[in-house]
Amino acid sequence: MKTFRSIDFGPHQGPAVCVVGSLNADLIAYESDTWIPGAYNVGDRFEMGAGGKGLNVAMSIAATGLPSYLVGRVGNDMFGHFLTRALKQGSVNHDLVKTDPTAFTGIGHVRVNAERDYNTCVVPGANDHVDATDTTSALNRGVRFSHVVMSFEVPLPAVVDTARRFRAAGTQVVVNFSPVSEDARLVLPHTDVLVVNEAEAAALWLQVVGSDAPMPARQLETVDLLRRCDGGPRDVVVTLGERGLWGMSRTGEVRQYRAHDVPTVNAVGAGDSFLAMLVSRLAQDDPFLEGLAAAGAAGALACSRRESWLTRHDAPRLNDMMDDHTVLIPLRGRNIAK
Repeated sequence: MKTFRSIDFGPHQGPAVCVVGSLNADLIAYESDTWIPGAYNVGDRFEMGAGGKGLNVAMSIAATGLPSYLVGRVGNDMFGHFLTRALKQGSVNHDLVKTDPTAFTGIGHVRVNAERDYNTCVVPGANDHVDATDTTSALNRGVRFSHVVMSFEVPLPAVVDTARRFRAAGTQVVVNFSPVSEDARLVLPHTDVLVVNEAEAAALWLQVVGSDAPMPARQLETVDLLRRCDGGPRDVVVTLGERGLWGMSRTGEVRQYRAHDVPTVNAVGAGDSFLAMLVSRLAQDDPFLEGLAAAGAAGALACSRRESWLTRHDAPRLNDMMDDHTVLIPLRGRNIAK
């Protein structure tokens, strides 16, 4: 039976992590299970939360005790002030979050249905103005970043520039290809750890092989190609929602986990908590495949409550979840490297 290193959310003296990404004020409506003719629903409740993939990841990384720096933009409005206060409370270094005088703060309009699934309409606002000057500000900070983390809720040129320049500086680059935008493949040559869900893996694969190529019979073949192509090898993880996750290391070793059985409040931020915990473990020198166990537990925990990020009080619960060794599927622990 495999024993995992326990999670400790105390302050760490280890290297810092830089997150370059979005900040949104999430306006969340929880729908009831009663529909009225005319596409009308009377909701159970409404709440406003701090969100955006960048903010969620930075908050969760800070909760694990690592120095967490967030790079991004907000507007000079009530939502921007709200997000700044949340970052202060979450102990995220936000000196590199610029107030953009020409744009409003990004908004995430979230609807959570009675089954606790959700959909989001994101209005980017200031997030669309993140550019190379933001990357320059981070690199000139004089901080040794072990990892930089990004998703595609900021413009693709900024993601490519950040990945390229941070990697040249010796920082490991972790990219959540979400959502997969046109030409997302341009980031692959600068990516050390690739995080996707099933649909994103398929979309990225089509960019690599061409839209006329027939889909492979097994997803394993798709991910193996993404591991090796465009400057690989790299580590790849595929999240499967209620079916768990599986990862392929850059050497071709595969490991699969079932999902933890938790009551679901909403899944908002689950992927961001997963990503943050994975990066935190990598920054603390866990091997990639070992870090997946803690990351899977963190993603599941995020589904069981309203908040979109981890807190420093989560370590005991996460350690209990990691003691459930039944989520590891041992038959997939093999190496397919050729």
